[in-house]
Amino acid sequence: MEKVIFWLFLLAGFLSLVGCGPHYYKPASGPNQPAEIIVSAYSQQGCLDALQEEARARNVEVKLKDIQTELGWQIFTFPFYKGYRCIGIVVEQKK
Repeated sequence: MEKVIFWLFLLAGFLSLVGCGPHYYKPASGPNQPAEIIVSAYSQQGCLDALQEEARARNVEVKLKDIQTELGWQIFTFPFYKGYRCIGIVVEQKK
Protein backbone atom coordinates (compact mmCIF):
# COMPACT_ATOMS: atom_id res chain seq x y z
CA MET A 1 0.00 0.00 0.00
CA GLU A 2 2.88 2.36 0.78
CA LYS A 3 4.32 1.82 -2.70
CA VAL A 4 1.01 2.73 -4.31
CA ILE A 5 0.77 5.96 -2.33
CA PHE A 6 4.38 6.79 -3.19
CA TRP A 7 3.75 6.31 -6.93
CA LEU A 8 0.53 8.34 -6.79
CA PHE A 9 2.35 11.26 -5.16
CA LEU A 10 5.17 10.96 -7.68
CA LEU A 11 2.71 10.95 -10.58
CA ALA A 12 0.78 13.93 -9.19
CA GLY A 13 4.02 15.88 -8.75
CA PHE A 14 5.13 15.08 -12.27
CA LEU A 15 1.82 16.15 -13.80
CA SER A 16 1.87 19.43 -11.90
CA LEU A 17 5.29 20.25 -13.39
CA VAL A 18 4.46 19.37 -16.98
CA GLY A 19 1.40 21.55 -17.63
CA CYS A 20 -0.50 21.77 -20.89
CA GLY A 21 0.92 24.86 -22.52
CA PRO A 22 -0.37 28.40 -22.66
CA HIS A 23 -3.87 29.30 -23.76
CA TYR A 24 -4.90 32.83 -22.96
CA TYR A 25 -6.04 36.26 -24.14
CA LYS A 26 -3.64 39.13 -23.54
CA PRO A 27 -5.46 42.50 -23.62
CA ALA A 28 -3.90 45.55 -25.25
CA SER A 29 -1.29 47.07 -22.95
CA GLY A 30 -1.31 50.49 -24.57
CA PRO A 31 -2.79 52.53 -27.40
CA ASN A 32 -0.28 51.19 -29.96
CA GLN A 33 -0.20 47.63 -28.62
CA PRO A 34 -2.90 45.30 -29.99
CA ALA A 35 -4.51 42.53 -27.98
CA GLU A 36 -3.15 39.02 -28.51
CA ILE A 37 -4.54 35.51 -28.36
CA ILE A 38 -2.08 32.75 -27.46
CA VAL A 39 -2.92 29.05 -27.81
CA SER A 40 -0.98 25.81 -27.83
CA ALA A 41 -1.40 22.47 -29.60
CA TYR A 42 0.36 19.22 -30.46
CA SER A 43 0.95 20.14 -34.13
CA GLN A 44 1.41 23.27 -36.22
CA GLN A 45 -1.92 22.82 -38.01
CA GLY A 46 -3.67 22.09 -34.73
CA CYS A 47 -2.22 25.31 -33.35
CA LEU A 48 -3.54 27.34 -36.29
CA ASP A 49 -6.95 25.69 -35.94
CA ALA A 50 -7.04 26.38 -32.19
CA LEU A 51 -6.15 30.04 -32.82
CA GLN A 52 -9.00 30.46 -35.31
CA GLU A 53 -11.41 28.64 -32.98
CA GLU A 54 -10.48 30.90 -30.06
CA ALA A 55 -10.91 33.97 -32.28
CA ARG A 56 -14.39 32.81 -33.30
CA ALA A 57 -15.29 32.18 -29.66
CA ARG A 58 -14.20 35.74 -28.77
CA ASN A 59 -15.91 37.16 -31.88
CA VAL A 60 -12.72 38.78 -33.21
CA GLU A 61 -10.49 38.46 -36.26
CA VAL A 62 -6.83 37.59 -35.76
CA LYS A 63 -3.68 37.85 -37.81
CA LEU A 64 -0.97 35.27 -37.15
CA LYS A 65 2.04 36.88 -35.49
CA ASP A 66 4.24 33.91 -34.66
CA ILE A 67 4.39 30.12 -34.35
CA GLN A 68 6.88 28.88 -31.79
CA THR A 69 8.07 25.32 -31.32
CA GLU A 70 9.21 24.24 -27.89
CA LEU A 71 10.36 20.67 -28.33
CA GLY A 72 13.00 20.23 -25.68
CA TRP A 73 13.06 17.48 -23.09
CA GLN A 74 9.29 18.00 -22.68
CA ILE A 75 8.70 15.97 -25.87
CA PHE A 76 9.03 12.89 -23.67
CA THR A 77 5.87 14.01 -21.86
CA PHE A 78 3.87 13.96 -25.12
CA PRO A 79 0.36 13.29 -23.87
CA PHE A 80 0.61 16.18 -21.43
CA TYR A 81 2.75 18.74 -23.23
CA LYS A 82 1.71 20.72 -26.30
CA GLY A 83 4.89 21.77 -28.10
CA TYR A 84 3.54 24.39 -30.51
CA ARG A 85 2.45 27.88 -29.48
CA CYS A 86 0.62 30.26 -31.84
CA ILE A 87 0.38 33.97 -31.18
CA GLY A 88 -2.25 35.96 -33.03
CA ILE A 89 -2.84 39.71 -33.05
CA VAL A 90 -6.45 40.81 -32.70
CA VAL A 91 -7.20 42.86 -35.82
CA GLU A 92 -10.82 43.85 -35.21
CA GLN A 93 -14.06 42.94 -33.49
CA LYS A 94 -16.58 41.13 -35.69
CA LYS A 95 -19.97 42.73 -35.98
